[in-house]
Amino acid sequence: MYDADKPMLIGLILLISALLGLLATGILGGSVFPHQPQGIYLKKIEVGGTPLRVEVADTKESRINGLSGRSQIPLTQGMLFIFEDSGRYPIWMRNMNFSLDIYWIDGRGVIVDKWENAHPASYPQVYEPRADAYYILEVVAGFSEIYNIEIGDKVTGI
Repeated sequence: MYDADKPMLIGLILLISALLGLLATGILGGSVFPHQPQGIYLKKIEVGGTPLRVEVADTKESRINGLSGRSQIPLTQGMLFIFEDSGRYPIWMRNMNFSLDIYWIDGRGVIVDKWENAHPASYPQVYEPRADAYYILEVVAGFSEIYNIEIGDKVTGI
């Protein structure tokens, strides 16, 4: 290699690096990484062996707001509500724009109750579970039917 070619080679390497960086961040034609809502960390869990990415609601405010006001979420995502103590935490569909399947999960990760196809029009109905739970998982309606999720199934990764 001639000494005169070195600056051109370095420039080419820098250009390729910059283009790869722009592609990876989504500035050039979309990201190579899976979509993630901006500013939201999605935790990986499994429901009855089915992988799911969940937004964690572990503060009073995030649990009150839940998925209210959103237009929809993907089938492979949900929201996991985490409580400090085991209890019978009721759910309602206030300000919801789409139907949900909702699971109550005990401290061992076992689904102890569920409300399938909870529809926004059910508000102000309140659904109270039959058993105490530490967690509530909300997913798009139909998740139970598609993945055959039943009471007694295990949720791992929480």
